[in-house]
Order: sequence, then structure tokens, then C-alpha cells
Amino acid sequence: MLKDMILKELMEHEGESVSGQYLADRYGVSRNAVWKVVKSLKAEGYVITSSTNKGYTLAGDNDILSTQSIRMNLDERNKGIDIYIYDSIDSTNNEAKRLIANDNNMGNALIVSDAQKMGRGRGGKSFYSPAGTGVYISFIYRASAVIREPDIITAKAAVAVIRTIKKLTDRKLCVCGVNDIYYEGKKVCGILTEAVSDLETGRTEQIITGIGINVSTEKFPDSISDRAGSLSRLKISRNELIAGIVNELTALFGDINDTGCRAEYNGYVNSCMNRSV
Repeated sequence: MLKDMILKELMEHEGESVSGQYLADRYGVSRNAVWKVVKSLKAEGYVITSSTNKGYTLAGDNDILSTQSIRMNLDERNKGIDIYIYDSIDSTNNEAKRLIANDNNMGNALIVSDAQKMGRGRGGKSFYSPAGTGVYISFIYRASAVIREPDIITAKAAVAVIRTIKKLTDRKLCVCGVNDIYYEGKKVCGILTEAVSDLETGRTEQIITGIGINVSTEKFPDSISDRAGSLSRLKISRNELIAGIVNELTALFGDINDTGCRAEYNGYVNSCMNRSV
């Protein structure tokens, strides 16, 4: 798709000018076609400036969720996964189940939403999911073996999130209450792992890992404002964060029964306990 290719080109030269003629020649289209694509990208919210002599420049502070932006940051082995992006949805885990119900043989896939109307946590709790400020994803992973210790899935998900944030910011987070991730004494992330099983064999067919992260959320409902926080001061790109988590998850899920990360996970738990979170 021409729009995806031009967006990729602008992203690879973020903050730099890219000639309209260069884009037209590269993709075998007219300069008017390039202009129409840029106009469409601007309508979607991308900040792109243009200059008659220099071309088009994508501003460095865009944080719009996009398939292209996520895929650019995925490891090579993950480039081909299906990615579904929504402006708003009831719950990404709910959507994951709907997709699986329509295709029992579904492979690895990523569901992303800019907002959730009914974001879910463990024990039926809700997860506040306003638009434009968070990461709300569900990763579908097709299991290839019987899962001997189901609790390791949530542990691996927590490790994936913390490793990714540390790589992007060099900041350390901790785990409280099995699946809640804290930063500076407040909850910034919740994890909900679910499984889809074959009723005849009892074997887990797909693992659904739901992750909600307050990336730049500043205002919370009064009911959670005393304990909810965000990563706003860390200036993280949501697309990079999502891709990084998927990369870590697929690496950790490669051997689903490998419990080698449990010591790392327990270290994050102990860190929260020592801070009296």
C-alpha cells in the first residue's frame, strides 16, 4: 500500500526532509499521488511539514498507533504476524477471543486499541483505558506444548514488560500482586492472561496475554487516583513499547515450559516488597 510505504520512508528519516520527487520516483507514482498520501496522513494526525525546496518532514513527536510503526520495530521473526488496530473497543482480550472463535487455527497475532470501554483485569476488576495515553494490547500466541505450570505465563508477561521498559528508558520497575507492575510507588501496568483450550483434549491451543500500560495518562478517576500512575516522565513511544513487548514475549514463549525467568520475576516481586508498595 502506497500510504504504508511513504509513511515508512518518512519514519526512517524522522525529523529530516524527504523530497516529494524522490518519493514519486521511488514508488513509481506522480508527485500529486504523493501529496494526496501526505494529506491523508495529516488527516490521521501525523505532524508533517512541507517545503517547496526540501520536501516533507515528519515531526519527531508523533505517537499515533499504527501497524507500520509497530512492524518497523519488530524482530525479523515477528514481522509477519497479523496486527489489528482499533480506535476504541470493549476489550482487546474480548476481541482476541472473537478472532480465535472465527479461526480455530489462528497463529500469533496482536490486537491493539487506542482506548477500551471495558478494559479488564484479574478478578473481574476494570482497567481504566482512556484514548491517546496508554498501551492496551492482547497478544495471541499459539501454544505448541502442554503447559505444565500455567502461572509462568503471567510471570513471563511481566518480565517482558519490565525488560522492554528498561531497554527503552533504563528505568527499573517492580511487580506487586502477581500481575501488577509499579513505578515510583504507583501501578502503571496490569496483566491478564487467558487461555483457549480444546474441550476434547484439554490442551491449551492459544494463550491470550492482555497488557494495559499507563504511558502518559495524567488524570485518573477518584477511585484509583491514589494508587494509579504512569510513565509520562519517561517519554516512551507507544509503538516502540508495543513492539518491544511482543519481541520479548515471543522469545520467552519460545519454550513455553522453560521457567528460567522465574528468578528474574521473583526479583521484581521482592523489589516491590522491599519498597513497601
